[in-house]
Amino acid sequence: MTFNEYINKRRKECRLTVDELSEKSGVPRSTLSKITAGTNRNPTLMTARAICLVLRCSLDEALGLVESTDSQVGVSGARLTKKEWLALEKYRSMDRYGQELLQTVLMMEYERIVSQCAGVNQQGILRRPFYLIPVSAGLGNPLDEAAQEEMEIADTPEHRRGDFIVRVSGDSMLPQFSDGDRVLVARQPSVEIGEIGIFVLNGESYIKKLGTGELLSLNPHYPPKPYSASDSILCCGRVIAKV
Repeated sequence: MTFNEYINKRRKECRLTVDELSEKSGVPRSTLSKITAGTNRNPTLMTARAICLVLRCSLDEALGLVESTDSQVGVSGARLTKKEWLALEKYRSMDRYGQELLQTVLMMEYERIVSQCAGVNQQGILRRPFYLIPVSAGLGNPLDEAAQEEMEIADTPEHRRGDFIVRVSGDSMLPQFSDGDRVLVARQPSVEIGEIGIFVLNGESYIKKLGTGELLSLNPHYPPKPYSASDSILCCGRVIAKV
């Protein structure tokens, strides 16, 4: 495939007219017309690069130096598929709010994957942050993020869903959780009614089951902890298992 044939093919794939390609690349309309028509078969390197940049293709492919594929080179050097380029085009069409929202979601997912991958070694061991100050199953204790160490647990599908480990203090979650138990928690901003999570209520951290407007203990000797709109309540995550 000649240079002009490749450029015409990519221009149509990108749904650009010759005028639009000329405007985006800065290549004069007359010069571009000669290139696309095949009458100018030796454009300058600067001109060819400007065209390829707009058409999101490598100069080597356009010149036939390497075999053309269904993917194109991204800024990191990795090849982007057509599906990825389509996603990028949609991102560019968003307003600032939409772009920032998407960036936030992408970063959260990226950090989750990196955290999971970094926590697994060749011996099938996961490493997770272990908060040294316990969450209370009776009386509240602050969840001090400065006091933590790394803890090793078995690499299982269930454990991979967890992000950090805390120790239970007290007996209000008997019989499921005892004083001194270590529990694995999946970091998430909310849990469903009836699920057990780690909550910070008015500055005090608890392991409790979520009720309707209240935090519930499993031990019947402990009354519910109601909360209202005037209270400060934060969900740190859902309890997955004892470790």
